[in-house]
Amino acid sequence: MATHTWVDLQISEAELLADLAGVAWDFRSAREFAQLLARECSPAYTNQELVEPLSIAALVMYSRPFMTGVRRRLTDDYLQILTPRQREKHRHLRAYRDKHTAHSVNSFEENIPRANYCVERVKDEGITSISHGGGRVIGLSDEDIQSIVELSTILERAVRANIEEEAARILPIVRAMPLEKVLAGGQKVFRPNSARAARKRI
Repeated sequence: MATHTWVDLQISEAELLADLAGVAWDFRSAREFAQLLARECSPAYTNQELVEPLSIAALVMYSRPFMTGVRRRLTDDYLQILTPRQREKHRHLRAYRDKHTAHSVNSFEENIPRANYCVERVKDEGITSISHGGGRVIGLSDEDIQSIVELSTILERAVRANIEEEAARILPIVRAMPLEKVLAGGQKVFRPNSARAARKRI
């Protein structure tokens, strides 16, 4: 019986493959969170406590591939596979994340200071206290949820096709390397250090 295993590739030629693998993970997660949210918003399952966190999670994961960071972000070339309507949905979701979910910018949130008084005694007592009120959108609409599912599915499929192309491109490069050098890559154990949360990975 044959024993198959792997060795980690520590070569610059494989960096794009690693980045694409992370992007595919993000799109899959966005779709799964959106599907969970759709279920929670149905009459049979509604749990209002999950609507906001699942909305945030779905939007953040959908947006990550388009953000700058250590990982290469997806270029606008990927958006060319979308129809004009789908591109508009993409722009809407990105704006939702940027202007509401990640930053308090748009009108999806309103905070209003209030002066409180007793109607019957306002002339005698005046203003009795100060408070605040307002409102905010806490969850994605049904249409937004379906947009995340639809767009994540399409974009993940395109990314996975690129992953296959990258794997095919890298294979002859690795085969041309000395076997000892390839095997020296070892098998890294994923063990993140929580104390290094503020530092970027290398």
